[in-house]
Amino acid sequence: MIIGITGPISAGKGKVAEFFRDKGFTHHSFSSEIREVAKERGIEITRVNLGKLGGDLRKESAGGSILGSRILAMIQKEIAKGKKRFVIEGIRDVEEIELFRQHTLENKPMRFFLIGVNAPQKTRFERMLSRKRHGDPQTFAEFKRIDDREIKGGHGQEVAKCMKMADYTIKNDGTLEELRRKVEEVAKEII
Repeated sequence: MIIGITGPISAGKGKVAEFFRDKGFTHHSFSSEIREVAKERGIEITRVNLGKLGGDLRKESAGGSILGSRILAMIQKEIAKGKKRFVIEGIRDVEEIELFRQHTLENKPMRFFLIGVNAPQKTRFERMLSRKRHGDPQTFAEFKRIDDREIKGGHGQEVAKCMKMADYTIKNDGTLEELRRKVEEVAKEII
């Protein structure tokens, strides 16, 4: 089983992934993978640079997904070692979803579910500030500009399209405990 998680900046994708990790799922992250590619290419890690790199990677792999293929290759090695449950955090490209859906069609015991996580923009900005990640925007105006571009499909990000493809959608506008209950409800249906 592969569970993909999509959503805009600071919607709670990491917290949802953490829930599944706690249930024994092997975790992979598109953010970590794109950071690895940036390091390999000598690119400074900032949200703007990573967004541009995402767009460049989409152009380089038209009709496919370099990041998705890298993560899928890792998953295939882990499947060969007996692992069966995976959670992939940070899907932002329709081609990534299609890659994993195609993989599970070709491997019947393996199923793919996509969970969309969202929260109001102001709430997400406040969460982003509290995580203090290097390269994150520091003003709401800058955050909104980047967030709007990613949602609408700029720089290799297609968050709105990905959210529409979600099998389940979680509105994360409350406490961490409320989010945990919502994820538990989805998990009961999936697992």
